[in-house]
Order: sequence, then C-alpha cells, then structure tokens
Amino acid sequence: MKILHVADLHLEGGYNRVGNEKNKILKEDGLSFFEQVVEIAKKENVSAVLVCGDLFDKLIVRKSIMKFVSDKISSCPEIKFFYCLGNHDHKLLFEENRPDNLIVFPAEFTKYDLGEVVIGGNSVVKYVKSDFARSVNFDKGRLNILMLHAYLANATYDDCLTFEVKDLKGRNVDYLALGHVHTRMEGKIDERGEWVYAGNGGKYGFGNYPCGYVMIEVKEGKLSWQRRDFELKRNFFEENIDISSCENVSDIKRLISERTQKIGKDNLLRIVLCGECEEGLEKHLQILEEQFSEKFFYFEISDKTKIKIDLQKIAAETLSLKAEMIKLICSSNLSDEDKAVCIKAGLSALRGEEVEI
Repeated sequence: MKILHVADLHLEGGYNRVGNEKNKILKEDGLSFFEQVVEIAKKENVSAVLVCGDLFDKLIVRKSIMKFVSDKISSCPEIKFFYCLGNHDHKLLFEENRPDNLIVFPAEFTKYDLGEVVIGGNSVVKYVKSDFARSVNFDKGRLNILMLHAYLANATYDDCLTFEVKDLKGRNVDYLALGHVHTRMEGKIDERGEWVYAGNGGKYGFGNYPCGYVMIEVKEGKLSWQRRDFELKRNFFEENIDISSCENVSDIKRLISERTQKIGKDNLLRIVLCGECEEGLEKHLQILEEQFSEKFFYFEISDKTKIKIDLQKIAAETLSLKAEMIKLICSSNLSDEDKAVCIKAGLSALRGEEVEI
C-alpha cells in the first residue's frame, strides 16, 4: 500500500509583491502542484492522499478553483483523499458537491480503517494540549497514521493546534503526518513512531522551496517513507552578494550579472547586497532593479551592507556631528546589526538623502 502525504499547497496564494497581472499567473501555476498530486497518486497506485491542512490560502475561493479541485479528486474514485483543515482554510469549503472520495476530518479526533493501516486525525481547533493528547485513540496492534495541521511547541498559538511531541508518547502513533510548518523536518515521537512535516507543498515565497511531498509505503506490516520534489514552472532564488570590493555601481552590476547568469528568465530573484562598503559608494538600487527586472519574471534588490568605519580616526575628530553620532550609536546597547542600520540611516540623513529603514 502507498500513501501520499502533502501539506500547505495554499492554492490561490500567489505572491502579492509581483503585481496583479503576474500574481494571476502565479496563482494559475500553483494549481499545477495539486494537479501533480493527483497524477502522481494515479501513477503510483496510492490508496490514500493525506492533505494536512492549508489546501487553500484563504477562506474565500473562486468557484472555478473549487470545481477544479473537486473534479481532480473525483477523477480517481479509487483513491481516498483525507483532508484536515488548516489555519488558512479552517472553514469547510466543500459544503456543496463534495466528492464521494473526499473525507474531511471534524474538530474531534476521528479514525478510518483502510485495512493495512488506520488513518486518524482532526481539523484545526484550539486545544488544551493535554486534552488533545488524550483524544488520540489508536489500537496498539494496528499500524496507525495520525494527520494534523499543527505546530510542535511548548507554547499555545491562537491560529492552530499546538502540542509537544512528548504528549503523544505511548499513543500508538507510527507516523505523524504534519502540515503548517513549510520546512522539511522530522523526528522521533517514541520508540515506535516518528513525526514528519511534508514541508512546502506549493506556497510561493523566497526561502520556502523546495516544493514537494512525502511518499509512504506500507509493506508486510512495516512503514517507510521518502521525500520527493514537484516539477516547478518557476522558482524563487535569493542570492547574497558581497560588494565589499566594489568601487562603483558598474562593479555591483557586474557581480550581479555573474551570479545570476544561470538563473532562467521565468524565475523570481531576490538580490541581497552585503559586505562592508565605503561611505560614499553610490549603489543606485532603483536603477539596478529596473535594469534586471527585464531579465526575470520578477526581480528585487535590498541593501544589507555595512559602512566601513575607522573608529580610531573618528575618535580623533573634533566638532564633527558625524563623529559624535557614530560614537553615540557605537556606545549604545543596540545589537551590531541595529547599530549598522542606525549609522547608515544617520549618514544618509546628514547628506540630506531620504532615509530608508
């Protein structure tokens, strides 16, 4: 038996910073992730698909998108789709025309017997942690999968179920299928079971890739799993570029060109300038952004550089507003990062420039 575990597809999520027209394209691209889930499930002859929350990004979804998802699920009636609601889609959106093979978990713990394995779970609700753990009721002699949209933490959050892994010790869980955290993570529950975050199922954003799912296999009473990636139409890339050696904007442009020449034009790119620069280095971020925006689906640039400061030289200066400002900031209790931001803003203000923080 094979079971596909996916979470956080966030259909209709997009990425607002690209503008309305390009965001429409990203939303359409996002549907391909769910389409891949269905096609992979068919090809691999899986018995069940576990959608661990945030299938949709918002509580209001276009009827055409609901029909698309419903039709895809209905196209493979031999596969059961188990769906626990997340913090983004915690309202039941399949109130009408719900596919016969779609099972949506209620707020209370519920379990379903698939023969070789038992699938249990519940949808997002605020719980007292101890109450939640006591509600998990699996038989010791069965192979049990628990699916949740939850945050493993020792603190309570208002938007989702939170609990600590130790709360499930001895609850006969073999595999805890999780959604909510977009990072790929896993760990042990106890000597019997393990917890697995499927990771980013498709929501767009810098730092959230790779997008993928988990394929679970049940064979001869034992469970194993492996991570797999989705095929992407476009991806998000973030490049940190040290411009300490740059003397002018042409040098900066050259470094950006060298670092991005292998990134395809259909992708989204964020450039973060870093390093230590001379005070007077003109970076012309807006001009650079305009020039490189033509080469990619989306391009943005941010400045995280620090200004080279000769503290001994500044200490020797007298009647210098700049020196007094830097001395005051350097002697403060601010973090080094905050000091760098304040110095950069202060120097810009002294030059009569617009201050960005």
